[in-house]
Amino acid sequence: MTRNHDSVKYERISSPTISVRSGTMGPPSPSPRKRKTPPGDFLESQSVARSFIRSHAPSVETHLRRDDETEPMFMEMRRLPDSFRTGQQDSPVSQNADASFAHQSFAHPTFTDIGLKQKACNDTLGDLQTLGVSHVAALPELVLVGDQSAGKSSLMSGLARVNLPRSAGVCTRCPLHIRLISSRIDHWSCTVSLQQDYDFQPLPDRKPKTSDVTASNPFPPWVKMSHRDIKTFKTIFDPSEIEEVLRWAQIAILNHKRNFELFIPGEGAVAKETPLDVAARETDAQFSPNIVALEIKGPGLPDLSFYDLPGVFQSPEKEEDEYIVKVVEKLTLEYIRREKAIIMWALPMNIDLENSICLGIIRKAKAAQRTIGVMTKADQLPSQNVHNWLAMFRGEKPLVGQGFFATSRPPNQPLEDATKWEELFFGRQVDGNSPWPIEFAEFADRCGVERLLKYLSRKLTEAFAKSLPSIKETVYKRLNAIKGELDALPELPANVEHEVKKSLVEFLNQVKTAIRNTRFSSEWNTLNSQFQTCIFKMKPTCKVKDNTELQTIDLSSADSEAATPSPSKRPRPSDSTVRNVSTPTKRQRQDNITTPVKHEDYPMGGMSRASSVMAAPDLHLPSPFVRYFNRGRCAMDIKDIRNRILRNKRPGMPRDLVPDEVREALCLDAVRKWEEPLDTYIIKTTELLEKTANGALEESLGVLRRRLIFRECHNYLKQFIEAAVAGQKSRLVDMFNSETYQLYMMNDDAFHRYKALEMEQLKRVRGIIRLKASTLLDWDYSAKRVEDMSEEEKIKERKILDTHLPKLGKDPYDTEIEVAGFVRGYYMMAAARFVEGVTMNVNSNLLRTFREHQLDVYLDDKFHIFSHCDPSLYAELMEEDDHTAKQRQQLKKEKDKLVRAMNSIIDLESLSGGTNGANDFNRAGGTSTIHSHPTIELDSEMEEDEF
Repeated sequence: MTRNHDSVKYERISSPTISVRSGTMGPPSPSPRKRKTPPGDFLESQSVARSFIRSHAPSVETHLRRDDETEPMFMEMRRLPDSFRTGQQDSPVSQNADASFAHQSFAHPTFTDIGLKQKACNDTLGDLQTLGVSHVAALPELVLVGDQSAGKSSLMSGLARVNLPRSAGVCTRCPLHIRLISSRIDHWSCTVSLQQDYDFQPLPDRKPKTSDVTASNPFPPWVKMSHRDIKTFKTIFDPSEIEEVLRWAQIAILNHKRNFELFIPGEGAVAKETPLDVAARETDAQFSPNIVALEIKGPGLPDLSFYDLPGVFQSPEKEEDEYIVKVVEKLTLEYIRREKAIIMWALPMNIDLENSICLGIIRKAKAAQRTIGVMTKADQLPSQNVHNWLAMFRGEKPLVGQGFFATSRPPNQPLEDATKWEELFFGRQVDGNSPWPIEFAEFADRCGVERLLKYLSRKLTEAFAKSLPSIKETVYKRLNAIKGELDALPELPANVEHEVKKSLVEFLNQVKTAIRNTRFSSEWNTLNSQFQTCIFKMKPTCKVKDNTELQTIDLSSADSEAATPSPSKRPRPSDSTVRNVSTPTKRQRQDNITTPVKHEDYPMGGMSRASSVMAAPDLHLPSPFVRYFNRGRCAMDIKDIRNRILRNKRPGMPRDLVPDEVREALCLDAVRKWEEPLDTYIIKTTELLEKTANGALEESLGVLRRRLIFRECHNYLKQFIEAAVAGQKSRLVDMFNSETYQLYMMNDDAFHRYKALEMEQLKRVRGIIRLKASTLLDWDYSAKRVEDMSEEEKIKERKILDTHLPKLGKDPYDTEIEVAGFVRGYYMMAAARFVEGVTMNVNSNLLRTFREHQLDVYLDDKFHIFSHCDPSLYAELMEEDDHTAKQRQQLKKEKDKLVRAMNSIIDLESLSGGTNGANDFNRAGGTSTIHSHPTIELDSEMEEDEF
């Protein structure tokens, strides 16, 4: 009969002899004896064994029990924490250590009984570690650390129950991961694989230095990869071959850039032609953070997995390898810092504890509470040091949180005798010069590799069971994220031509819909209103004051269209109002306002509204035309107008006769300032059009963003827009040139209405200036904006002007005022015509191009959407760059690993009895319909949860 699981229950021990209950076995020997078992016992052990393997058979909890049946072996493990808590045969350290684990609870009822299934738990944990999902979810793990020559190799051989290499430097140049699996098949096997998480990127001209080892680059010249590559090196069936295979596996992992198959012993060319010691000296790298993994299966093995790290040291053989000291320390620190790692600290009993380098690293990582001290070389304990080591067992020196174990595996003892020898040694039944001191008898339950194995297996199981709910949730979230990333990187469709044409037709329809959409229309109408407001605000203002006139008045901001800034204020000394002279602040405020006249608010003109464009909306969005608003400030001056008239008048002409050249020149000067705002309008319209078209492209072809068709379509769309905008700009420039070519009007009625409005404003401001200068109007009088005045104020002001202006006689600048009114009236008429024409032209030409079929014809010429062509064109359009293909492949690999991990977890849930793990997963908010390994279906419900 094959050996059952290591479910040995240890009772109170008064001697090192192990008490073994019926149905369990002691430590394995090289030739295990087969025990005669009663039929009942045999059936029970068969049932129990069956409960720990993954199957869909009913769990042990469904088995009808009989009164005469003994309990399953693992049920006895429940009482181990109790014995620790009662303090029987245990030190204070071990009490605290076990209590810290025993009180851990599981967040989900599904996991309540998982702690009883040590084999299943450790198998699942080993699966997850092998798959390399620790980058997604932190996994509980055992990590063996220690200084060089601390006896780790002998300890590791004892834990793995196989003769691992013990000579110096064999397995100290990379981490080792050992997974032990108890098998019901009566043969032994070991699969060695290379787990590559780092890429080798050496410097071209030198070896690494200690200064190259930094927090961001801890293992130069190795650089972290985005995924793990697992390469199966070799499977062997003879334990005597393991040393040679391990040596060559390490050589392969240190030659990262070369094909690993060259180094497979008995198969690879290098392994056949080069001596092993020569190949070990000629590796590309001196050290690697990549992992050599061993998966060992066999009867009687403990179900356990652990990492063995290179021993830390201080002085390398060669000075040029000084950086490796720091690299090994960084590697050890990285593993120890993992919050769910259970640390096994190997410390030999033949040296002083104060010399341990590893203890400093454990303290630096603040990992002492997660650390188990494993004393090695107990057979070499100097008698003078007994008190110090005994104090550590008793917790008088609380160096670690999980207590200490003692082991003794002398290298001269063959593996098949090591377990028995160790049992006899700690039982003080071995003759020699250094017998095990009697003082340690009270800690017999913590002496020996076999007891350490059971302790480690239980602690790892409990830690994993506690972490399982969060691991499952984290893995699921990452699966969901990968699904989204893969959705953005779709595979090549089966019917490429159909998919290409369908996508392009959808894009063309999206463009037409978007241009007709109210959102685009709203944004474009806003831009049109902002353009209109800008053109109106650029109306030329006029200085209506002659500097020779005595001017001591202040014009409010209301009349800025007829601005009258004064360089100096010289009131008459006898003027009683001199103290009320306006301040420069008010005058500055006046100069900054150029709001066009809103004639509908002026009650005295009796004019009807000239054009709907005069009522520009009050926009809340920032206008791109603000910088042009003051371009019309002080464009005219009554004295300048008079000088122009005099320069262009022919002799003998009447004074009030103004040459046409003067009027036309002033009008064209005003409209020439439209050129820059027009350019801005074209740019902003183009930007809006590009944003809308590109949005349609993203919506219809976004999933193909990484394929050639998307880039080609984007480029052709850009070319089409540029050509359409160039044609539109040419038409608008022609319109601008027409406005600046010569003065032109056909709508006399509109012109006269605009002119009348402007004349009233100019005459009002000019009249106030003349009355203040003649002291006929109070110096304190402030001219308000007409629209801000009440009816009473308007009537009062009109009465003052009508009463006093006739007393001053004819205005000497009435001709110049009339010219200014003419120019401003023409400007308003031309501005309304220009804005209306520009926006209408864009709508009926540029936007029409996208609303109708011009873009369809253009893209059909490029892609043959509505005609036939060589099918290879469509295959070419669906090509993608190498980076995208590689990214998809990596995501698919990661998804496959996580799917297998999730299925392993769900198998473990279902094994716990009574509850289906997948159903629990769905009730907990998951979307898995995961079934047997290795398939997983997540799509259907994930889409519903995406909202």
